[in-house]
Amino acid sequence: MSMVKKRPQLELDELRQLAWLLGGVLGLIAISSLFYLEIDAWLFVTLATVLVPAVLIRPDWAARIPVLVHKSIVPGVVAYAAYDFYTHTEPLASMVRLDVLLLLYRACHYRRRREDLQLIVLGLFLIVMAGVITASLAFAVQIIAFVACALLLLFVVTLVDAQENGKMDGLVVPGVAPAWAKRSWISLFRRMRETCDWRVFALGGVLFAGFVVLSGLLFMAIPRFQLDSGFAFERLISKKNTTGFSDVLKFGDVTDIQQDDSVALRVEASDRNQVPAVLYWRTVVLDEYKNGTFQMSSAMKAAAFQRETTAARLEGFEPPARGRPLYWTFYLEPVVGKYLPLAGGFRRLVFTEPQSFRISMTLRLVMFSREPVAMKAYRVEGMNTDERATDVPRMGLSHAETELRAAMLNTGVGEDDRAVLRKVVTEITHGVALRPEEFSRATMIWLAKQHTYSLKSSVPPGLGDPLVRWLTSNEPGHCELFAAAFALLARTAGCPARVVAGFMGGTWNDDYLIVRNSDAHAWCEIDVGHGQWLRVDPTNDGPRLLAGDQASATASANLRTAQHGWAARFDRLRFLWYRRIVNFDHADQQQLIRTLKNSAEGTGRQIRDWTARAAETLRKWMSQPWGLGRWARVAGATLLGCMVLLVLWRQGKRTWVNWRCVRGKSMDPVRHEAGSWLRRIDGTGIAGDVLAVRGQLEQLRYGRKETWPEPHPIFREAKRACRRKRK
Repeated sequence: MSMVKKRPQLELDELRQLAWLLGGVLGLIAISSLFYLEIDAWLFVTLATVLVPAVLIRPDWAARIPVLVHKSIVPGVVAYAAYDFYTHTEPLASMVRLDVLLLLYRACHYRRRREDLQLIVLGLFLIVMAGVITASLAFAVQIIAFVACALLLLFVVTLVDAQENGKMDGLVVPGVAPAWAKRSWISLFRRMRETCDWRVFALGGVLFAGFVVLSGLLFMAIPRFQLDSGFAFERLISKKNTTGFSDVLKFGDVTDIQQDDSVALRVEASDRNQVPAVLYWRTVVLDEYKNGTFQMSSAMKAAAFQRETTAARLEGFEPPARGRPLYWTFYLEPVVGKYLPLAGGFRRLVFTEPQSFRISMTLRLVMFSREPVAMKAYRVEGMNTDERATDVPRMGLSHAETELRAAMLNTGVGEDDRAVLRKVVTEITHGVALRPEEFSRATMIWLAKQHTYSLKSSVPPGLGDPLVRWLTSNEPGHCELFAAAFALLARTAGCPARVVAGFMGGTWNDDYLIVRNSDAHAWCEIDVGHGQWLRVDPTNDGPRLLAGDQASATASANLRTAQHGWAARFDRLRFLWYRRIVNFDHADQQQLIRTLKNSAEGTGRQIRDWTARAAETLRKWMSQPWGLGRWARVAGATLLGCMVLLVLWRQGKRTWVNWRCVRGKSMDPVRHEAGSWLRRIDGTGIAGDVLAVRGQLEQLRYGRKETWPEPHPIFREAKRACRRKRK
């Protein structure tokens, strides 16, 4: 006679309803990757965001899809795919849109086993593609959630297939809602609570966590190979928009970028103590001015940049650093355009994989052939962050470079505006010829007297060049206006000058720098002779010089310390993802192996030392004289320890049984113990001298509680009977 209840199981329709739920969640997880994969598929994403949750909550609504839609879905998808591939030049983006369309249809259509497997494959393609292209931290979360949901769906689909066993009621008929689609979700969740065993979920969670850990260990252990996959994918897709810098700078562009507080790049230095207090991250150099716009002229691109090349490593011309070299590791977000932010010239620059680019050693710029659509990591050694930069030493300048240097004296304004500029220069210099350094200081003081800084700037209306009109007014200005005005005044004074756009400063977050779009800035470089260019920041240096501070900008730090909070913690997590996962290469692998080896050796030494000390302590204790009192103390301590362990064991066992009983997962503790004694008595073959005890135990095990005798004397008698039999 057995009183053990058989655990209830989900019915076939309930399993089908659960498979529908998991499939819809799977589709939503996959489609959510489009929110950080910048592909023009917002029509499908909007439809999926509305339709999938709707049919997920009300499965019977899927039967309202016209039968004509089901019949025309295959030719319609083929026609759309052909049109999309023909009208767009990005095959990967077309493939993603096609995948989203198929995923949307599968998530909103009644599925059989084959369709569920198709849903998993379509969603996996979308998530993996987004992860490969963007290298986003969201990919790690999504792939874990997707795999967990997919495994559950496969498990449920297997149960459905086993229970159907060829039944015809599992067929999908277009336009007809199956019986399970009309069931209540509340009743399903209630049934799942009744049928699910927490031990199965715990075991599944442990196995899945072990799978994730094992995958991470394999990722770190597999040898690193130089694969150009990221570069190949970037040729198949382009970024929709960018908030970074280009080779054209209109008044207000930098100000617009400053309104965006998103991260532009993260920079890690091998030794924070060697990082200078002032950092200007140059992105683009502009030499030609026309009607309120500075741009990089075609002559500069032709003369200053080398031919396009594809490589993972390039050598600069900076001399070797004295002492311990400083290594910079940049993690560039896809928001900065196609120019790499650098603090100056460098000795060596290494990418994680080959890139197609053009380099200008004279301008200290590196320009990608295409705007990156994903994070780019590169390492720089021997970067020169001084405010003075020297051109690459050569025997002489080419004809094109000589013309380019002369073009940097051209103001690009009409004769009337040039007369105004000459008048301002005379006012600044008082008619005395000044060296470039002296002219720079005097001009910055004059600009600081004439204008204040403000992001809300306006150019006075009127005739002539807009920059000259602002220069001669008292209107406030932003950094582009200050830098452009200084460049025109320097050129009028006979000093070649150019405008540089990029970022200024940054924020320390733990051991790395965060440079945001709000750190966008524009400044100038002026030719001071002997092939040297001096950095001039009229926006920041001018007010300090006007206040009597004769030091340059290098005396005022522009690096800040991050505020503690969840935003800083999350950014550290994102940076850890970039540094230890996305940018994990052979060098990092070797460093990790060395770290683990040193850690294991250190832990082994600590264990050996502790074991030796414990053995020595035990030896000294054992070598002491053993008297009667010492023997008594040892015996008493041993007996006390055994008693404590016995009490803890019994109390723990009783607590466990009571807890199981309260949760409804086990029978009453008295019935449980009575059944245990019955099994012991049957196993020892005790004869009829304990039949009375056996009958009382059976009454405790199977009888009603109101008929129970006192259980503890019966348990003691059963214990004595078992002992007598063993004797």
